[in-house]
Amino acid sequence: MKETETLSKKTIILMAVVTGVIVANLNFIQPIENLIANDFGISKSVVGMLAMITQLGYAFGLLLIVPLGDIFDRYHLIQFMMILSIGSLLLAFWAPNAGVFAIATALIGITSVAPQIIIPFAGYLAPVLQRGKVLGIVLSGLLTGILLSRSFSGLLGSIMPWQDIYLIAAGIDLIFLIIGIILLDLGTQFSQVSNQAIVQSLNRQQSSRNNSVFMFSYFLGGSFGTLFATWAWSKAGWLGVCGIALVFLIIALANHFIIGEPKKLNTETD
Repeated sequence: MKETETLSKKTIILMAVVTGVIVANLNFIQPIENLIANDFGISKSVVGMLAMITQLGYAFGLLLIVPLGDIFDRYHLIQFMMILSIGSLLLAFWAPNAGVFAIATALIGITSVAPQIIIPFAGYLAPVLQRGKVLGIVLSGLLTGILLSRSFSGLLGSIMPWQDIYLIAAGIDLIFLIIGIILLDLGTQFSQVSNQAIVQSLNRQQSSRNNSVFMFSYFLGGSFGTLFATWAWSKAGWLGVCGIALVFLIIALANHFIIGEPKKLNTETD
């Protein structure tokens, strides 16, 4: 796109809203894990595995589907993935048992990759002088969807008739858990958005593939983080989860000092 061309504000806002709405599908399960365990008669550890399946499905969707944006028409690919995502959500709604629900969660993860096709698509459509601004708006929509989805799902769960199993102590724990998640998410997600913006500054002809590798690594790590956090919670509660987070932060810091600063990015444009 030429520098003199523009991308309409309505289109940019639409992209931002769609990315937020779709990515929210990945996080609906997390605040209601206890309720799912009660309904299906399964343990909390199994529900934790279901959350991990969703993230793994998303990771493999990023690896296998998002790169197709460099081959096929991105607009139609986005539409197709949104249709599949809706079907996956309907399957989760209908699921009569934990087995079918597990399949649905995997499909939700795999089919919710449209935002990661939209992001490089937005960068491709945006003129050079507006590319950073456009990507920032779209990524903000993604971040908003991630943050609000957990609160929205938790609120729905709290007002349903079968939600009366909560005890006062559990309610207090939930409040602090939500506060902790929101605060940690603000830090980690803003960091992720910054990193993703850097990735999008690479060769535009490979933007979908670059984004795929970055987001695959991101959500693969998130999948194992879910597994370790579930284990730590069962052993030591909130302190155990914080301990696991500290260990991963130390590993990341050590990795930074060992590898050093990244090489200068290729800022070549079309």
